[in-house]
Amino acid sequence: MTAHAAAASFSAQASRRCLVLTFAVGLVLTAGTVGVSTVPDLRFQGWPWTLVGVAALAFVLAAPVHQRSLAELARRRPGAATLGSLGLVVALVVTLYEALAEERPTTAIAVVASAALLSLVSLWRGDESIVDAPAWFVLSVVTAATVAAAVWAVVETPGRGLQVAALVLVSAGPAGLLAAGPAALRVARRRMAPHDVTFPHPAALPQVAAADVALLDKDGTVTTGALRVTSIDPVEPDHERNLRWFAGALEHEQEGRVARAVSRLSGRGRVTELQRHGDVGVSGRVDRHPVRVGDLPWLGLPAQGGVWTTVGVEVDARVLGTLTVGDDVRADATEGVQALRDLGLEVALRSPDTDARTREVAAQVGIEDAAGDLDADGQRATVAAWTDAGRRVLHVSTGSTLTSDLGLADLDVGRVSRAVGAARGAVGSARRGQSVALAWSVLAGAVAAAGLLGPGLAGIAAGVGVAATVVVAGG
Repeated sequence: MTAHAAAASFSAQASRRCLVLTFAVGLVLTAGTVGVSTVPDLRFQGWPWTLVGVAALAFVLAAPVHQRSLAELARRRPGAATLGSLGLVVALVVTLYEALAEERPTTAIAVVASAALLSLVSLWRGDESIVDAPAWFVLSVVTAATVAAAVWAVVETPGRGLQVAALVLVSAGPAGLLAAGPAALRVARRRMAPHDVTFPHPAALPQVAAADVALLDKDGTVTTGALRVTSIDPVEPDHERNLRWFAGALEHEQEGRVARAVSRLSGRGRVTELQRHGDVGVSGRVDRHPVRVGDLPWLGLPAQGGVWTTVGVEVDARVLGTLTVGDDVRADATEGVQALRDLGLEVALRSPDTDARTREVAAQVGIEDAAGDLDADGQRATVAAWTDAGRRVLHVSTGSTLTSDLGLADLDVGRVSRAVGAARGAVGSARRGQSVALAWSVLAGAVAAAGLLGPGLAGIAAGVGVAATVVVAGG
């Protein structure tokens, strides 16, 4: 592990410990803060400043939330974390103001409860994000809090105005928005685990879900990426067994995709006097029988046309027949391609292989848009051209980042179609949860702005918003 990676790992662990501590301490301190703030018999000498200290401790322990807020501001995209951090800052300032004004610092309840709730959601969330808070949300909540503060400052006192502003920020806060993505993501991961899809990079899911065309590289998607013997043609029917045995045994000693395909026809034999004859073939003795496998003209046979590679097999100076080797097309490739279409995607096939072979495989799996002689750079150029034309392209190839983004065991088109479907489901669920969180924020914020929520109820309102969001997004 590099020093940078080790430092990042340590930082992540420290952040996680801080969140755990904040939540654990928050549970205890919330109960104590509520009790001391509301029950006179529990108060002691200097209790207001003790509550200020408790609120300050909760604020400090929520440091990971503040760090995310700074990261959002650095990107000039204030979001849910920014709003949460702002709510804690304002509520802490109000708590200090109440203590200085010799009032009951009840806003400390909101600080501690909000810090605990934000820490819990952040701990559960990690760095996982499927949907971001709308740009208008942060501005709207801040504006509502500011207007409410001004109104209440005029109607009652500046202190009351500050308190209402803090309670608007807390009750209409971001915890629900932070919870929407993780709730949907966890359901998607659980459902896709049996299919070897892990979704390690949630930020990629919206792009995958939005795709309207899938550009598949032939090798590894609709094929296994390997070759197989597609046709065995013995000169005489009773030659097939010997054809398989001698050709497979000899090719076990060879390298290359064609040799590996032929070698799977049999087990290993006793091979001696092996000789490789350039690109035309190989010869040797298998169990003392002279065997040659290679190009048809090399064995004195007429060349054959066709898309795939055909080799002849000669044993004891006698041609036993021919073997044709082609792409190993996945058994369920046609169903996988159709599943992508059922999701509304157009499907195209490209390959560095010859155009004829690419189109042959495309015909087998039901793809009309196919072209060969297109390497990785050519495929990327195609993706760029389609993207410039307004298409949203899902490029499925060993050279793309799809495998790592979605955590696919391989690029099997059936697995890809399931992953795309799950990504769409997760993004859709996250957005539904986000809608619930936004609606609840508007309602709770309005009630707080009207002065109808105390510090305790503001924290409870934020908690209810999280619970409702999780139920909808994870349903």
